[in-house]
Amino acid sequence: MLDFLVSIVAPSISGCIVVYFTYWLSKRNDKKKK
Repeated sequence: MLDFLVSIVAPSISGCIVVYFTYWLSKRNDKKKK
């Protein structure tokens, strides 16, 4: 059961981190343009 949870939670957490990081980068780039 724990392995099952890890196989679902770990990818979703890393996915959220990647999405948030790319969003932060794009926000930072927008500020530089302005």
